[in-house]
Amino acid sequence: MTFRPHDEQAVSPVREESDCIGNARRICDLCAVPALLVTGLPDDDALVHGNAALAALLGHRPLSGSGPAHAYLQDAWPSVAAALRPLFAPGGAGLSEGVPLAVESLPGQTEPLPMRAVPLVERGRVVGALAMAATDDVTGRMAKAMRAEIDRTTAARSRFLAAASHDLRQPFQAMRLFLDALNAQIKEEKPRRTAEMLGNAMTAGEQLLNALLDISTLDAGTVKAEIRTFALDEMLGQLVEEFRPQVKEKGLELRVHLQPGFTTSDPVLLGRIVRNLMTNAIRYTQRGGLMLSMRRRGNRWRVEVWDTGFGIPDEQQQAIFDEFHQLSNPSRDPTRGLGLGLAIVRRLSELLNAPVDIRSEVGRGSVFAVTVERIEAEPAEKPARDARESSPEADSAVADLTVLAVDDDAMVLSGLELILQGWGCKVVAVTSMREVFAALDGLDEPPDAILTDLRLTGNVSGFDVIDRVRRLYKRDIPAVVLSGETAQETLIEGRNRGCAFLHKPIHPDELKQVLEQVSRKG
Repeated sequence: MTFRPHDEQAVSPVREESDCIGNARRICDLCAVPALLVTGLPDDDALVHGNAALAALLGHRPLSGSGPAHAYLQDAWPSVAAALRPLFAPGGAGLSEGVPLAVESLPGQTEPLPMRAVPLVERGRVVGALAMAATDDVTGRMAKAMRAEIDRTTAARSRFLAAASHDLRQPFQAMRLFLDALNAQIKEEKPRRTAEMLGNAMTAGEQLLNALLDISTLDAGTVKAEIRTFALDEMLGQLVEEFRPQVKEKGLELRVHLQPGFTTSDPVLLGRIVRNLMTNAIRYTQRGGLMLSMRRRGNRWRVEVWDTGFGIPDEQQQAIFDEFHQLSNPSRDPTRGLGLGLAIVRRLSELLNAPVDIRSEVGRGSVFAVTVERIEAEPAEKPARDARESSPEADSAVADLTVLAVDDDAMVLSGLELILQGWGCKVVAVTSMREVFAALDGLDEPPDAILTDLRLTGNVSGFDVIDRVRRLYKRDIPAVVLSGETAQETLIEGRNRGCAFLHKPIHPDELKQVLEQVSRKG
């Protein structure tokens, strides 16, 4: 490593308007009474947005966006900020009735304007406050209705994303399975190269789709952190081995400085942060190398990813956390990344309360760091391995397995059938619960494994299929659930049944490995 370390300085990611704030802004603008939207507290750079009724009282032109609070409210801002701070303090999300405040020093008025502000809550954290003129208890009812509308809109968006996540992944899933089956049949070099190019194009589409859906589900608050204590050095060591071949292939040096230590966080989501930082470092480093290190900082661990890339100018160090922002890809070449990795990092950082900062020098390289809690002692019991973590097992054949495959999408089901038959499996392929039992009547023995989509026609789920088949044979038949959804409650429900999970679009190699694992357990 050739570039020198700099003094640590945090760079806050650029502030972006969430859906919750956007909904509140629209409600603010529609209010007939004076209304005020405040974001950014308790920082000094708080922003406000006032509707037309408030702007008229203040003698301002209506704001199309947000402006600095101190400039917009002027002498009235200190008292407004003081009244709002309890909402932004720990526990402020529970103040559903809101807090009273008064806007003083209004032009042409001797009395302050009384208002009531309610918290705007996203992923359990107060991200803003919406205040409305308080003339009688009608305002209280309006505030409650406003909160209900924001909650309804957020819930509706979450339901849409769950459905879109599944439906958008389905055609990619079918194409991936058909392509893999086609590759197994191609013997000539020229069509094999064509199929390889098709696979590369499909991979780029899958990556873009997955990243966009990841961002959307994070914004919707449907991703929940599973906090537990784990060995941070072990998790980072696994990532090192994952990336070592990529670093070697690019001719770079990889240095690692880890030390025994524990933290409390979600190991999978924290791993995604570090994985995205490592991916970026490899992509934008042409010579020299990378370093992954752990440093103690009081009661915190600082996980750092160093690179000797081209560096990031000071004026760009906030913008790189925006979606699709790339410093050196004007032609939008998808092989050089999509510009979404750091946008996902920012959202995961906020979700885990694990600050991410950057130090960089143009021409010498960058250091991205994520800070997490440091735990002194090892947990009394090591938790079971998370179902989302991979656990390589010794290779074993899946030939001769009888697999019950259930999917209501005919293309996906056909692709699964082709792939499984290519591995030597006996496949019972069905599209509904009714077909399940008709097909099982023709078997002399129970299936060796159940492979089912999570969402099936009507109100039937893959869990229903698994439960019914297991009850029929009075045994815990190994099961694999295919899903395009990422809701945490779904993962927990599947884990309680001992199911393995694969998120669409799956790759055949992943499916084969999981089938090998669950069949051994069965």
